Amino acid sequence: MRKPNAPNKRVEQSIQTKQRLLDASLALFVYKGYGGTTVRDIAAKAHVSPGLMFHYFASKQEMLEEHITFMNVGIDAIAQLISQSETPLETFTFVAKAILDSFEEEKGKQLFLLSNQIATSILIPPEIKNQLHGSHTLEASRPLIAKGQHLGEIKQGDPYALALTFWGALQGIASLVAWHPKATVPEPQMVTATLKS
Repeated sequence: MRKPNAPNKRVEQSIQTKQRLLDASLALFVYKGYGGTTVRDIAAKAHVSPGLMFHYFASKQEMLEEHITFMNVGIDAIAQLISQSETPLETFTFVAKAILDSFEEEKGKQLFLLSNQIATSILIPPEIKNQLHGSHTLEASRPLIAKGQHLGEIKQGDPYALALTFWGALQGIASLVAWHPKATVPEPQMVTATLKS
């Protein structure tokens, strides 16, 4: 009677092993750097053999691409929310809250930091960098900021510079919270205060 459950258990173990490899690679890419991380490092941190790791991923680049795919889902959802919004300041507060809430978990901070590393590291091939939709949120922010300026909710100034300030504040918070884990994550209104008229 228990035999039908055996394949399910194997599938579950396989999913768990793949997730351990992704979690290990994420932490190592962020704290050791993509270029400084080896396949052996990832396998050791995930407590699997390098041979077993290759059963799930052909290379560390494939793991990085999996992280990018995951990040792009969130980036595209935020960009769509921003581009379709009718309430500028309220939308930026909602976005800031969602991102800051994600920093309460290690993975949330790590993904935000990895996106920055992908954009800035010379060790990551350009074709991989181009897969990250990082500019989508920045580009979507500009017209919403301009709309907020027209409504008097958002301070006057170059919308692009204000968008950079907003997203840069979140990036800086992610970095600082990663290095100071006991730090209190700021309230979203503290971030949107940089935009408020």
